[in-house]
Amino acid sequence: MRQKKALERLWTGRCDVFVREDTVNPANGRNEPEEVLKLADVPCRISFQSTPAAGQENVARLQQTVRLFLAKDAEIPPGSKIVVTQNGAIGVYVRSGEPAVYNYHQEIMLESFKGWA
Repeated sequence: MRQKKALERLWTGRCDVFVREDTVNPANGRNEPEEVLKLADVPCRISFQSTPAAGQENVARLQQTVRLFLAKDAEIPPGSKIVVTQNGAIGVYVRSGEPAVYNYHQEIMLESFKGWA
């Protein structure tokens, strides 16, 4: 348990997780998509890694990898919108892959949120 507590002390960020669900619009009786808060104020840590992008020679480009660290029991569905606040900055992302689950935490690769599909 000491390892878990030590790891959680590194989680200086907080995240909110949103999903898109169909709800009935009372005005017209139709199902319409709505953004719904699934998880709120979850302790987390986000890390960034920049690597050279594969592609054309002599072109200086970097590709950024964004990884979210959080408790392994936090369930974040694929395609969820994740709003992370860390070090006074707010980032909006989408879950882009399956989580890597470890003994005390999980790691989820993220991409910038560009809108609901």
